[in-house]
Amino acid sequence: MRRTIRNLLGLTAATAVIAVGVPALTSSASATSSASATSAATLTAGSAASSDYDEYWGYYYSKYFNGSRAKAKGHVWSDGSDRIHVQGRLYDQFSPSWLCGYAQVKFENEDGDENIRWARKCGSNGYRSFHFSAHDVDNVQVRVCYWDNHNAKKKSCGKWYYIYEVDGDE
Repeated sequence: MRRTIRNLLGLTAATAVIAVGVPALTSSASATSSASATSAATLTAGSAASSDYDEYWGYYYSKYFNGSRAKAKGHVWSDGSDRIHVQGRLYDQFSPSWLCGYAQVKFENEDGDENIRWARKCGSNGYRSFHFSAHDVDNVQVRVCYWDNHNAKKKSCGKWYYIYEVDGDE
């Protein structure tokens, strides 16, 4: 089941719980108007949930290198238009000084065109924030690797994780 559908079902269930509980707390005269107001709120929330997307992702990890792993976590959302945003934090702890944490974010449209963005974090102190966005996106994937400064290339990459997918019925 896709995340958007799960979120919509969860929102509907939570609204139903509120709709059942609110009339019991009010008088019978206001219960009818309260229930109809809750139904209107359900329709508004349901239509908003179908156009906007909001999901947290991670932690995702690189493969181990000498007992250390880079990691990343974040948030993906739609701003209500056709733009998808990916925000996150990249951590690189306990790796050698020539090795940096490296996160890749891949945006893909329905034609299969890819746009890959990346962030790099060197050193064990704190994290590096990143924020990328793109228009007309059908799916977004994230993976975490290490960046080898000696050879200027990726290494020890973890697998790609889907953090956003457009539902097939749109």
